[in-house]
Amino acid sequence: MIPASTFQPVDTATQSTLIWPDGSLSLQRRGAMIRDLTLRTEDGSIVRPLHTAPWVGTPEADGLTGLMQGLSGEWPCVPFGVAHDGLPAEWTVPHGWEDPFAHGYGAHHDWDISVTPDSIEAQIDYPADHPIQSLRRRLTPRKNGITIELWVQPRRDCRLPIGLHPVFSLPSKPQSTEVIVRGATQVWSHPQVSSDDPTPARENARSASLEAIQSFHSSPLDFSRLPRLEQSETRLLALGCDGRVTLRDCGSGIQRHLDFDPEQFPFVMLWVSNQGRAAAPWSRRHLALGIEPVRAAFDLGTEASAQPNPLSATGQDTAFDLRADQPFYTRYAISVSSGAAGPVDSR
Repeated sequence: MIPASTFQPVDTATQSTLIWPDGSLSLQRRGAMIRDLTLRTEDGSIVRPLHTAPWVGTPEADGLTGLMQGLSGEWPCVPFGVAHDGLPAEWTVPHGWEDPFAHGYGAHHDWDISVTPDSIEAQIDYPADHPIQSLRRRLTPRKNGITIELWVQPRRDCRLPIGLHPVFSLPSKPQSTEVIVRGATQVWSHPQVSSDDPTPARENARSASLEAIQSFHSSPLDFSRLPRLEQSETRLLALGCDGRVTLRDCGSGIQRHLDFDPEQFPFVMLWVSNQGRAAAPWSRRHLALGIEPVRAAFDLGTEASAQPNPLSATGQDTAFDLRADQPFYTRYAISVSSGAAGPVDSR
């Protein structure tokens, strides 16, 4: 544990910051998103593991609303996803209740943030008619990383998908980052292809690994090395991950790790944002990798996740059964290492 006396809290109107000898962490009020995270590896290398969208903090962001205005770093999604139309028959379900905000009310609104002697905490109340009453999260620095805790307080019994949404930065050099989803047994591609998200991956397909994703042609695609050469947007779902995903810089060997509880989150959704979205504010300049532990049917929304679907047919549930008198709690971590050896799991 880092002594509380080593922390320097800084507050502004839009975000709060902790600075300690081996790093710094800022949390913005919009979505309780991590705006800036700087960490130091065992050998002293400085790493900024998470991504900030290129329009954040510029005049261009002033015309945006919700999560798009400050799209940064990492945040919780309660519930995860948004309803989709035009899905294949096996994914289509009757329309029912959906949160009107993609990835949940909390992702689009301002949280109350407080800085304690050794952590940053954030809390938000949901609207009175929402099945969730409130969310709370706490971010605590640790050696070479941070630990993140999330509490979800249901207002009433409900069945909802939940996801974590870290977005990691990618360098501009093609195929310079290795993606390691430890223990993954299968990778599914998104059931829907959209002209807004052009992808070389065949929709609604099953592949043995990231190295052999089914394409629209005869040759498989390798998504284990990023960025890709073409401008594209691809959503994949890995099954069987044991609770750690690592990004390794193929040049320096520096590794960025995400650790989470695979019993709670049996799938990892990978959002490969490879400068494929043409519409503003994306403007074919957004380059990042979302590594999203989820209990959800992709990002297809509450009803698709809460009802039987092809993913739940594998034996893994795609939604949480939440009870009004039982807060949901999870703990996960983001850390860095020099590459010689990864840090001890911090779940």
